[in-house]
Amino acid sequence: MNDALISIKPDHVNNIKKGLKTVELRTRNISLSKGAKLWIYSTLPIGCIEVVAEIDFVITSTPRDIWKKYSKKLCISRTLFMNYTKGHKQVTAIGLKKVEETDKSLCLKVLRKYDKTFTPPQYFIKLTPDKKISNAFA
Repeated sequence: MNDALISIKPDHVNNIKKGLKTVELRTRNISLSKGAKLWIYSTLPIGCIEVVAEIDFVITSTPRDIWKKYSKKLCISRTLFMNYTKGHKQVTAIGLKKVEETDKSLCLKVLRKYDKTFTPPQYFIKLTPDKKISNAFA
């Protein structure tokens, strides 16, 4: 089971920290294992990994089905959801549980000490042992 790193906008990260947002949405299929850790990088202007959560589930379905099942856990309006998923036949919902704020601040500068070519993921990256950046999460 591999952990993963994902980038999320700061306002959504704040909602995750508050326990309001328990499902993250992606417009592409994402292959993650239930029980793995999902490290959450808060995009600029924060630019740090602020949260780690356990993956509760990963479900890919139609936007309509995902909205019907998880709208209250996404922490976005229907209009934003429709704009985000427009043109996609399938979207993926990632359930988050056991959310914890990170002890140390893993900011971009620190992450680049482990891998000088590191850039925050647009989609996500699996933290496999062969990736230098994985050492930051050991």
